[in-house]
Amino acid sequence: KCSVISGPNEVERLSQENDIIRNLPETENGDVIYSKVLSGDRKVFRLETVLDATPEEIHHILWKVEEMHQWNPSIKNIKVLKQAGPETMVTHEVSAETAGNLIGQRDFLSVRHFSRQESCIYLGGAATHLETFPPQKGFVRAEDGPTCIIIEPLADDTGRSHFTWLLNMDVKVDFFLKKNCCEKDFSFTQLQTADVLKELQNMDPYKSAGLENLDARFLK
Repeated sequence: KCSVISGPNEVERLSQENDIIRNLPETENGDVIYSKVLSGDRKVFRLETVLDATPEEIHHILWKVEEMHQWNPSIKNIKVLKQAGPETMVTHEVSAETAGNLIGQRDFLSVRHFSRQESCIYLGGAATHLETFPPQKGFVRAEDGPTCIIIEPLADDTGRSHFTWLLNMDVKVDFFLKKNCCEKDFSFTQLQTADVLKELQNMDPYKSAGLENLDARFLK
């Protein structure tokens, strides 16, 4: 489980470091995206926003991964291949086609894990390998992360949450496409997902999740 993310302390450090670059001006919705270059010339993107929902409600919809394609336009489908208890799963994800399909569709084989520390919920993910599930014909096998989403209730106790998303992936393209297309797409995907989550706040599958449908370990 610890291999999914570098531990909550490491994730917290990455989410708060100041030697980062603001990629885009703050949007009208209050979304902000930063980036930081990691070793190996890989870059992590950090989205920060506020959602009008509790951490439990947000976790409820994000952990239903096989339904994510219904609201996330960047995903064609996700299938759970293995379940290692209620907190960990192995998934196969196929990305949606992009305009012009310049980069082409990717597929991802990932381990996903969630945990809770005090009032924060962490959803982490990282690439994995299964001999029984090699790269699929017609797709390039890309690699996640590690990546993480941190959901923390706001101090004003109004049922809202601070939402931080660390996105770090290798989509297996050359340097030119990486710098001129992929990095812009990563920022766009984060903003697009944040916008959809805010729209879902007013829809039954999100706000009407109800405490009776939430994981019992998240109920205080």
